[in-house]
Amino acid sequence: MNPDFDSTPAQPGEITSVWVLGARLTWVVFGPVALAAIAYGIVSGGTGWLTALDAAFVVVAGLMLLGRWVEQRSGSATTMTGKPATPEHLKRYVTILIPLVAAVWITANLVGNHVLE
Repeated sequence: MNPDFDSTPAQPGEITSVWVLGARLTWVVFGPVALAAIAYGIVSGGTGWLTALDAAFVVVAGLMLLGRWVEQRSGSATTMTGKPATPEHLKRYVTILIPLVAAVWITANLVGNHVLE
């Protein structure tokens, strides 16, 4: 057995700050739920492309990105499965979230403003 190889997985740091806990809850729970509710409001309202709901959608998406970044900087970041997160996880989150959020926003506006008029 190679003594330089440790098969024990690295343990993530404990969240010891309320701010880091809030950041994690923002990108994991509250942000996605809020985005879904706002997207529903955009679809059901159909009042145009640049409304208060659209601004709220962008703000919530930004808060999700900020929450993920804050958690990463804390040193106690974990993935959704509880494994320690790396800077590559943050990069992948950003590169997936931005196009996904844009696609959801465009789709919600198209459906709400043009399909369900």
